[in-house]
Amino acid sequence: MAEPTIRLAEALVRLDPALYIRLQDENTLAEYLADLDGIDSFSALPSSPLDFLEDVLEEDFHLHWLRFHEAGIMRYELLNICAACEITLKEFGWPETDDNRLLRYAVITAIDDYLQEGGSNGL
Repeated sequence: MAEPTIRLAEALVRLDPALYIRLQDENTLAEYLADLDGIDSFSALPSSPLDFLEDVLEEDFHLHWLRFHEAGIMRYELLNICAACEITLKEFGWPETDDNRLLRYAVITAIDDYLQEGGSNGL
């Protein structure tokens, strides 16, 4: 795969992992990505809540982020954290308010609650 195609595939994994897996299973991923070849700028792609939540986790819960990363369970934990933060993200109007300080504080509280309830699986 060419570099732009790889970047599109990585963006698809972040934005819609279920679609990515389905396309792989159906052996139609390359065709799907080729249809998107006309996209000139990756900045047009929407930001992913997983990216935002991983940034918060890395900056404010660095030891947990490091443990998840080293254990190879980052994606699993981020999906759980995303589920735990879903209501908060909706209440604050994600993604339009992704730079809102109050949203960040609310997400930090939700992640802390998740980790306190054993979300880190003992790591």
